[in-house]
Amino acid sequence: QVKKSQYLQGISVKTLLNAIALEHLVVRNNGFIFHCSYIEHKGKAILFTAPSGTGKSTQADLWAIHRGAEIINGDRAAVRCADNMLLAEGIPFAGSSKYCNNKSMPIQAIVYLGQAPTTTIRKLRGYEAFSKIWEGVSANTWDKTDMELVATVVQRVADSIPIYHLPCTPDESASNALEEVLRKEEIL
Repeated sequence: QVKKSQYLQGISVKTLLNAIALEHLVVRNNGFIFHCSYIEHKGKAILFTAPSGTGKSTQADLWAIHRGAEIINGDRAAVRCADNMLLAEGIPFAGSSKYCNNKSMPIQAIVYLGQAPTTTIRKLRGYEAFSKIWEGVSANTWDKTDMELVATVVQRVADSIPIYHLPCTPDESASNALEEVLRKEEIL
């Protein structure tokens, strides 16, 4: 006999999102599901993305502790174009995170994280920006129309939103570096 906890451990994020057709619904409403930690800082969204285990939750926590940011979702967000704006939106799934809030706000920046012995930051452009966003997209790859729609929105995000690569240490130096760049570019 399978215990309930064993059964639930076998359900993946992808299985759950597919079961409620969330990916498809978001795509058909001009967006995509994005693997990221989503924080709100001064009324705008900052999205931290990277492969699992890189430090998205750590960076979100650092912004909450040192910058007064609110963590909206620690695992996923919907990124959508609505009313000619690019928005981050909370989704009803928290993954391994305890944060799952329903908030929608304009995206200030997307930050692709990496682990490094020292903290550096640089702006990504063109294909490099597109590919780092694409890494975090969750979409129905078997649906050609969905994939075409997602690619269009990802391209718009890459062209319109500042995308940064932030190889960093798991401490406040990363939030200091990002905050400094956002201030210099008058985004913050």
